Amino acid sequence: MIAYLSHDQVNSSLARRIGHRLGLDLIAFTLKDADQAVAADLLVLDLDSLPSDTRSKLFLRIGRGELRSGLAVHSYQMSASETRTLQAAGIRVARRLTAPVLVPARSR
Repeated sequence: MIAYLSHDQVNSSLARRIGHRLGLDLIAFTLKDADQAVAADLLVLDLDSLPSDTRSKLFLRIGRGELRSGLAVHSYQMSASETRTLQAAGIRVARRLTAPVLVPARSR
């Protein structure tokens, strides 16, 4: 299963449409359902729609090596340093939501 975590209804709708078009088992979640989302094979985060404290906690967890593989993010507002940090941790990074962001690495 692919979990898409966002508070942006437009992006959530787009993720569902892309997932449907590609035949992916994708479910869009909001933060209130984040506990369910983290159990997915691939978790895709819309960083621009998440609260700043959630984003800060994400980078702290990355720094401690706590995040598992199977994580992808997209954001227009990431600094080059944040992008490098995420990529060094094995996280796929994109500026915007596109089909390749939603496809698990083993399927590409």
